[in-house]
Amino acid sequence: MKPFAIIAAAGAVLLAGCSAADKTEGEAAGKVSVKDAAAKAKSEMPRPEPGLYRTTVTMTGLKIPGLPPEMEGHGAGLTTTTENCLTKEAVANGYGEMVKQGQNGDCIFERFDVAGGKIDAVMACKAQGRSTRMEMAGTTTKTGAEITAAMAMDFEGAGKGTMNFTTKHERIGDCPAGKPAK
Repeated sequence: MKPFAIIAAAGAVLLAGCSAADKTEGEAAGKVSVKDAAAKAKSEMPRPEPGLYRTTVTMTGLKIPGLPPEMEGHGAGLTTTTENCLTKEAVANGYGEMVKQGQNGDCIFERFDVAGGKIDAVMACKAQGRSTRMEMAGTTTKTGAEITAAMAMDFEGAGKGTMNFTTKHERIGDCPAGKPAK
């Protein structure tokens, strides 16, 4: 379900290392484990329809400590667009699997609210001695999603910085014959 991985795991690509920890909600002192968030996403978020999806990620802000003034705003407006096919098998677990994808550190959700097609979540991760915290909010439907995210992270050797971005997923049709499914 790669087109939807960015929603909770914008996380996955940009967090550079969170993990599907097996802690339960109680063990995390009131926070929501990745495992519990995945179960909630599967049961409460709309299940995507199979088909061809376009995913567009646009960076809206980047602040890195020590960045020279002439580089201020560098990267803002940078857009990446991909297209992927989602099969019936890929969407069988809805957004549940998406919440767990692309992670290889230690993550927990400080908040994971999904209701009525809306998502409001905060994910905190620690990996390779660094910490990352991402707030995300938006909407999901059977044929797409729009998410705004703000991420605070440690930049090696520079200190804490921020990255803001938007993600838009939209079903643009059926998968063409011969297009590999994701």
